[in-house]
Amino acid sequence: MTELEELVARFPGWSIWRSRAGDRPGDWYATRRGHRISQAEVVAGVCMTVAAPTLDELGHVLDQQTDRPMAQ
Repeated sequence: MTELEELVARFPGWSIWRSRAGDRPGDWYATRRGHRISQAEVVAGVCMTVAAPTLDELGHVLDQQTDRPMAQ
């Protein structure tokens, strides 16, 4: 299993993709699926989309997002 496949399996509520920087690969991004965040969640640090330069760092960011309080 690749690092990307592992992240996709660990975070099923997120779409994960890589941007392009001209003709080179860019940063990695993840966007929530199926949940619109509220203003209270934004204040609590919940993000709709996060970014990181590597998949490893993106995994850390997604772990942090998992720890944020979500509205029910």
